[in-house]
Amino acid sequence: MHPFAIIVQLKLHPRQAEAFKPHILENAASAVRDEPDCRGFEVFQALDDPDAFVLFEVYTDAAALDAHRQSPHYKRFFEQAGEMIAEKETRLMTRLTP
Repeated sequence: MHPFAIIVQLKLHPRQAEAFKPHILENAASAVRDEPDCRGFEVFQALDDPDAFVLFEVYTDAAALDAHRQSPHYKRFFEQAGEMIAEKETRLMTRLTP
């Protein structure tokens, strides 16, 4: 079975990047550290737009993503940083390469 991945594009409200970064980095670190079925969680920031981020997350399967969304650190992230997000686009993916 190939891992299940999710790509999330986030556009923040203007000038929120510096306040947002500690929250998303903690969420990513907690997912990798605390969730055995999270195989990776990468956070990228656009060079040409500091308020644009891309998240690349890899899980063993869709159920692991559901578990991530129920985790305390995920809920805490949205409580603390959810209002900073102006737009969110999510794509569910599967990796074809080994």
